[in-house]
Amino acid sequence: MSFLKSFAEQVDWLEELRTVKEELWLEPISSGKWSIGEVVSHFKSWDLFVIHHRFPYFLEHQTFPENEIDAEKINQDAALYANSGVSKSQLLQETIETRDILVQQLHTIPEEWWFHPFSYKTKTLTLAAYIKGLSEHDKHHQDQISLYLQKSANHAG
Repeated sequence: MSFLKSFAEQVDWLEELRTVKEELWLEPISSGKWSIGEVVSHFKSWDLFVIHHRFPYFLEHQTFPENEIDAEKINQDAALYANSGVSKSQLLQETIETRDILVQQLHTIPEEWWFHPFSYKTKTLTLAAYIKGLSEHDKHHQDQISLYLQKSANHAG
């Protein structure tokens, strides 16, 4: 399943971020945008959300609970954590370990379950579509950061 492969491959990209200069780590990638550190923390926060608040429902073939997700709070908390004094190295390690755990859990799901439809509010989804959506969202942030790093490298020399 290529979407799961690309989801797992994000770990390689996170490893590459270890070489980002410290002075760029917490700088916004453009006006009004998050920093690299905040985006990495965002990945970790949402992976933890999936591990604790989505994965158990996938395993039991249950619909997600109807309670609203406070996405803004999850994102704010992620940004606060990135700016809390946690080191770049520690945050990357925590995020990589969290993604590895999530990918390992996803590999335990039988293949036929990936395409079993489930309902959430007014939508019908499959696990495959859900993870593909997460992967595409991550790729969007990855592309933003890659562009920022390219521009930073061009301005540096």
